[in-house]
Amino acid sequence: MTKEPHITLECRPPSLIGAHYGDDLPFPNIGPIQEVVFDLGITAVHGTVELVGVVIKAYSGHQLLMEQRWSARIIRQKTTLNDLTIAAGTGLAIRSIHLLIHGFEPLTQVEVTAIGKSDIDEVQSVTDVEENQPPSLQAIMRVPVRFIEQQTDVRFPLRGSWWAIQGADWSDQHKVEVFSQAYAIDFVKLGPESRFFRGDGMALDEHYSWNEPVYATAGGKVAYVCYDMPDLDPGQIPDPRMFQNDPRRLLGNCVAISHGNGEFSFFGHLKQASLEVNSEQLIRRGTLLGYIGNSGHTPGPQLHFQLMEGPNPFTDQGLPVKFTHFEAGGQFFDSPTYIPTRMIVNSEPI
Repeated sequence: MTKEPHITLECRPPSLIGAHYGDDLPFPNIGPIQEVVFDLGITAVHGTVELVGVVIKAYSGHQLLMEQRWSARIIRQKTTLNDLTIAAGTGLAIRSIHLLIHGFEPLTQVEVTAIGKSDIDEVQSVTDVEENQPPSLQAIMRVPVRFIEQQTDVRFPLRGSWWAIQGADWSDQHKVEVFSQAYAIDFVKLGPESRFFRGDGMALDEHYSWNEPVYATAGGKVAYVCYDMPDLDPGQIPDPRMFQNDPRRLLGNCVAISHGNGEFSFFGHLKQASLEVNSEQLIRRGTLLGYIGNSGHTPGPQLHFQLMEGPNPFTDQGLPVKFTHFEAGGQFFDSPTYIPTRMIVNSEPI
């Protein structure tokens, strides 16, 4: 192995799960769109390296679908770092790289090339180095992309009128956590004046979502529960000690259900001691799981929902999710359909 300075690349997740929005994105529908999101790690080995650029290409087989060239100036804006120098044995992360491209051809691979330069004094063994001109260093990484065909009929888990403050589309802020929450959704209940709280919203019971029942979207086996976290006042910053070094607790009191097909539904930010189910319990669709609270790291009462390949947030990879049996925009959706950000959804008990 070379002892000369070089860079290595790492992608998180190591393989990407993409979302494809076609006719199953109700509105706005701007034609087929697909997206992936990932973190890029760049490590300097055997010498200090300055990152000068990144090239990102998206392929369908051998067909190039998209190419982006990020200069050092763009990377500095993305990372908020003024200095892109990477000391030997350390790394630099470019978080939440989000690719949104047309969906006419399925994305199969993302190729990332990182370009750097090293200190001339550290590479005297490199041949053909022009005087006072450090050589460029490159590393290339290819990341596979897969699309999952949802197996579970995920029925809308709430009743009444709900606003998807973050949903299944390209504007979802959950994409800052690329591993399990890239396709997660947050719902808040709307009151009679089309607001999600009355008064100034500084009390829990002023939020219409507070203490609302949450039902199982589909049958299965309860795979994970957390029930002991306190409900905080809206906007209160949680004490980090309550998370007990367990990142799952960032999503508060929760229930994860295995649907027996490699898909797990996850319900977060539930009310303390409100859970109506136990771990390992077999349940049916429509089973009362608990009530919405304000536990974990959340600005106010809401339901956080995501579909995953396992029961553990931040460990198991997230999946795009489509719901059935809800109404939006005067239309009833009984077949699997995405719920995009800012959509108002109405539903009756399931």
